[in-house]
Amino acid sequence: MPLIVGALTLLLLAFGLTGATATSGTTGVAITPLTPAKSIATATSVAAGKTYVFVARGTTSTVPTSALVVELAVTAKGTKAGTVSFAPLGDPGNNSPTTVSWAAGGSGAGTVKVNVGVSDKVVVTNASTAAVTLGVKITGYSELVAAPGISGVGGGDGQVLTNNGDGTVSWEAVPEPEPVDVPVVAKVHVKSTGVVDLGTASVNRLSAGLYILTGIADIRNCAITGSVGGRDSGDVVVTNALVSINVSPNLPQATVQVRTSANAPIDSSFYLTAIC
Repeated sequence: MPLIVGALTLLLLAFGLTGATATSGTTGVAITPLTPAKSIATATSVAAGKTYVFVARGTTSTVPTSALVVELAVTAKGTKAGTVSFAPLGDPGNNSPTTVSWAAGGSGAGTVKVNVGVSDKVVVTNASTAAVTLGVKITGYSELVAAPGISGVGGGDGQVLTNNGDGTVSWEAVPEPEPVDVPVVAKVHVKSTGVVDLGTASVNRLSAGLYILTGIADIRNCAITGSVGGRDSGDVVVTNALVSINVSPNLPQATVQVRTSANAPIDSSFYLTAIC
């Protein structure tokens, strides 16, 4: 279930009101029409000072569970002056809820956009001293939440509001990212004589085609590959020669062996790449 936090994101576009007023302290969001509209209440009586609760998302509402806001077509009338307000269930006060008010004997009709809380339900509160006759249809929904619908109340610097998975939320410190080891790549070129002319490693030629590689930090933790090749026209390169590498488990060094395709040791210039 998506996390819905903070104050109610509402917009009341009132029309056709008789002796009525409407208030809303927040902005709205773009609405996707719900076709057909879902009838929730038809001439439903809500007693003075009482509430009416309905499912606004998922189950029988036909509104997707990903919706954050629902659009309602509302009608209200009463014998005495009164007000009805709309809010997510569990947040009926909501600081500045949308309301529809009417004079005694009047009626009102309007479009209400109301945030859906973690309960998936909307509560309608009748603040009149007499019963109100209520009509409600869900005409659309939005999967977006406007900035006024996000509360910054509570928490501390650098904290984030976290869904606890049980219908509650809490402010938590942002976890420190795990350190990432960035591999170090060392590229070395060795002439057939054992002279290093690329890279910072040291190479000692022991005999024909046999070289000892040192000078690479943590070489025992490196992946090393090699191939014959030259950097200039003066390099001795044995075509089709093979380069084998054996890293010592006890010393920070590697043994490099260059052999012909017939497995005979032979001097040749070569490249090494160490990823550590």
